[in-house]
Amino acid sequence: MKYRYKIIMLVVPICLTMTCGGGGSSNSVVPKNTVNWEVPTQFSDGTTFDPQITLKEYEIFVRQDINFSPVDKYVIVSAVDPSSHQLVTSFDLGLAYSGLSLSKGVTYYTAMRAVTTDGVRSDFSLPSPAFSF
Repeated sequence: MKYRYKIIMLVVPICLTMTCGGGGSSNSVVPKNTVNWEVPTQFSDGTTFDPQITLKEYEIFVRQDINFSPVDKYVIVSAVDPSSHQLVTSFDLGLAYSGLSLSKGVTYYTAMRAVTTDGVRSDFSLPSPAFSF
């Protein structure tokens, strides 16, 4: 059954925690830029859902301004960790650094969308504060 309403993502604040990665020379280290969020639990009409069952993944978008669109670069993060079976609430953008073609010294913003197991996508979250690697 397809849902006829969207997931509320306004309750998913994005916070970035920036720390240095370990080891190597300063030119080879990609700093950690961790995106943290609260797991959504309701649709825009107020209907609640079990995120462990209903959510499939998150799309974390990265760009140099706050004008996000579905064609921007993004990384897909599973909503549930396959090993621990716990809900995922953070992701280190440093892990996707080369796949997203990010550059050191450039200012970026992130926004997210949640995706249900039926393929329903939320609206974009509010953009994160600016960050760089």
